[in-house]
Amino acid sequence: MNAPLKTTTDAAICIADLTVRKGERTICQLTDATVSKSSRVGVTGLNGSGKTTLLRVLAGLETDFTGTLELDVPLAERVFVHQSPFLFSGTVLNNVEYGLRARSVPRSERRELASFWLKQLGILDFANRSARSLSGGEARRTALARACILRPGLLLLDEPLADLDPAGAECVLQAFDELSESTILISSPTPLAVEFAQTTIRLGQSVN
Repeated sequence: MNAPLKTTTDAAICIADLTVRKGERTICQLTDATVSKSSRVGVTGLNGSGKTTLLRVLAGLETDFTGTLELDVPLAERVFVHQSPFLFSGTVLNNVEYGLRARSVPRSERRELASFWLKQLGILDFANRSARSLSGGEARRTALARACILRPGLLLLDEPLADLDPAGAECVLQAFDELSESTILISSPTPLAVEFAQTTIRLGQSVN
């Protein structure tokens, strides 16, 4: 079930008895969770506990589940950044501008916003480099800039600090401060991500 919130609270997400199964195996299970609008949430759990699956459900990419999911964010305003993000051929700048270009945002405005987010994420010097030549951490920050530039209502990040040194991780978390109106869920075991989160959703180990 995926429906508008029926409550009058400031909740962006309400979950009850959510279960995702593949065959005979339960790959994600969450009894109860409520996420406030514009909050910062850490999603934690052991490997195989269903962190990525939960983010995919919230993004609308995984629809085969039981239980109740009430989301007060339209599908078009949800952005999911995979832990191994795909980058298009072309430059870093072209990748970051992609979403705005698809929305017919004027070139001058696209360029200004792209430069802002590239600077926020510490990769402005890479703007004209081929996206396919980037290191893992550089590619991850490019994908994050491409997501942030859209200022989504719900930003879902799967291990966004992987491949980043401590300075790079701090840079990324500070950049999220610019998204004060976005609800952000970060799946990550990284202590910095836990410190960033205002609340935490903890998932148990998967059940066979």
